[in-house]
Parts: sequence; C-alpha cells; structure tokens
Amino acid sequence: MIILASASKKRSELLDSCRIRHKVFASRIKEDFKISRLPKRIAIFNAKRKAESVAKKFKSGFVIGADTIVLLNKKIIGKPKSNLDAKRMLREMSGGTIFVYTGLCVIDIENKRRVLGYERSRVKIKEIKDREFSRYLELLHPYDKAGGFSVEGVGGFIFDDIKGSYFNVLGLPLSKLKEMFDKLGVDLLSFCSR
Repeated sequence: MIILASASKKRSELLDSCRIRHKVFASRIKEDFKISRLPKRIAIFNAKRKAESVAKKFKSGFVIGADTIVLLNKKIIGKPKSNLDAKRMLREMSGGTIFVYTGLCVIDIENKRRVLGYERSRVKIKEIKDREFSRYLELLHPYDKAGGFSVEGVGGFIFDDIKGSYFNVLGLPLSKLKEMFDKLGVDLLSFCSR
C-alpha cells in the first residue's frame, strides 16, 4: 500500500496519472523554513517530518512525504498570504528565474527503512506586462502553491524554459520517486493498476 502524506491534489493526481494505487493521509506538520539556509535541506527536512508523522499511524505500507520550495533571488518564497502578497511575488518573478526544490522521503514502515532525496529545476519567467498582472492572479489560483503559481494552464504562458524535471515543478518528481523506491528494493510499477 502506498500512502501519500500530503494534502496536495496535484501530487495525488500525478500518482493517479501513473495509475499508482494510493491513499491520501495528509500530515498536519507545519513546515519549518528556518532549519537551514539551503533550500534542498529545508525541503528534505520537511518531507521527512511529514512522512514520519504519517508512518506512525500505519503498521505497513510505503509512505511518501514531499515538500516543495521555490527560491527567487536567493530567497525562499512560500504560499502567498493575500492578493497583495501574490501580486508582489508575481512582480518579483517577472522576467527572472526561479529554482524549484522538492524534498522527498519514502518510508518502508514494516522494514523500518527510509530513503531521502530531492530534485531541483530551474524555471525562467517571461516579462509580464502591467496590465496582465490582475488577470493572471485571477486565473492562476495562487494561494495553495509554493511560490504562488503553477506552470499548468495559463501559467504556461509565462513559466518558460524549464531545466530539470517538469514533474518536480508540479510538486512530485516521478523519476526521482521511482529511483528512491528502487533503493528500497521495491518496484514502484508493481503498485500500478492495469
């Protein structure tokens, strides 16, 4: 049994797209951004805490914990707290480059083993015209995502030139996830339905 320790609908949809049978059991862990200055360490630390908190509630299965962090101008940006905050973030990103880090933790509950990892992607953002900001904010639904925006839908008009894993930018680097299951000696494909 695969257990996704995340409330992210997108992560669950990505597992669904691979036909990986899974349960969603969101952790209630509050993310900590102060444990390090390195985004990869923060992402891995938060993913580990999420996975561990959910693993305690089951006797067997494989728990996936994930945490995505966006870095802009060497500063971590989280989820926007308001419309004003979202607009500020989008203005700062306009014409620039962001780095997206997703930390992962996979726990084999029964065998008390875990694997940690992360993925990093670079995303260039096109210059946004002043008259477009309000419309993008309206269409991008920024409040539930790290960095405030998705590369899907109308985000595809401005989030351009991705170097690294596209799925990482969506919040779950699937190739890295398979690699981590391989390290546990578990075939992730065995969880896929036909």
